[in-house]
Amino acid sequence: MARRAVQAAAIICMGVAMAACDNEISLKPQSGGEPYSVLLLADDMETGGNLADELERPAPGLPQQEKSLDVTLTSDTVLTQATRYARCIVIARTGKSQKPAIRYEKDVYSKPQLLVYVDMPTALTAANGAKHITEPLSRLINRFEIKAETDELKKRNNTKGTKAVAEQTACSMLIPADMQSIKRGKGFVWLSDNAASGMQSICVYSYPGYDRSTPTLVAKRDSVMRANIPGEEDGMYMRTSRRAPVYGKETNSNGRRATELRGLWEMAGDAMGGPFVCIATADSSRGRTIVAEGFVYAPEKTKRNLIRQIEAALHTLQPKKLK
Repeated sequence: MARRAVQAAAIICMGVAMAACDNEISLKPQSGGEPYSVLLLADDMETGGNLADELERPAPGLPQQEKSLDVTLTSDTVLTQATRYARCIVIARTGKSQKPAIRYEKDVYSKPQLLVYVDMPTALTAANGAKHITEPLSRLINRFEIKAETDELKKRNNTKGTKAVAEQTACSMLIPADMQSIKRGKGFVWLSDNAASGMQSICVYSYPGYDRSTPTLVAKRDSVMRANIPGEEDGMYMRTSRRAPVYGKETNSNGRRATELRGLWEMAGDAMGGPFVCIATADSSRGRTIVAEGFVYAPEKTKRNLIRQIEAALHTLQPKKLK
């Protein structure tokens, strides 16, 4: 396997500006690079190449193939003035430990920043693989990006949208500032930015009981979306696409056990469609399951980062306490 080492400084945006936050001035510069981009420094290029291949596996639940992460690989494991301000840095070193180990630090040189050290006793070859290392590493990077997006959301959000969610669903949730369009239904709210290019939307609803199996979640979303999101003509409505797999897994959301669902939506009788992600969790005080869903319509764009931006908002969902 051949992989070209790329000079990281050529692609990292070095806008070293002082960042204002909550009326305070950060003493650390703004990190460079796009969300879900990784600067990978490896002292062994075969190891680095195998790690990069695993980190760049296709992201699930998208209509076209997109990488889970965008990796830039270089053989220089010493951080320089040109590389130390990157948003996410992974330094892979061999012969530094008796067993694989992952250690990380945050906001060392810039903010937001994740600096990860991956130490391995020997070089990783294609034969022994890198999956046992890259799975926890990918989870760590994704959690960092969700947290960074959530921090931005706390500083800039739509209070009218948050109020609408509370009134319609008895839940609290941070809504992106651009989602100014609000449509209400019975126990349902749909918020959207109505963007001409790369439209992002959020829906919040609930159903009785605690069944969060994939078939139940798909059936519930199809019923709710058909009733609340019709197309431009009679007979058009949103539904889950059966032409692609739906991915369900247990996760943790805002300190609560939850189920995550990913797949594709389509408009019956029309050509519209795109990716969606749902976070479903139990509201035991009301005997129900609450669902926050984000979906994207962006036929002319890549969709990975668009859907992941919404995902951060979904993880702020909480049922309000009964008085």
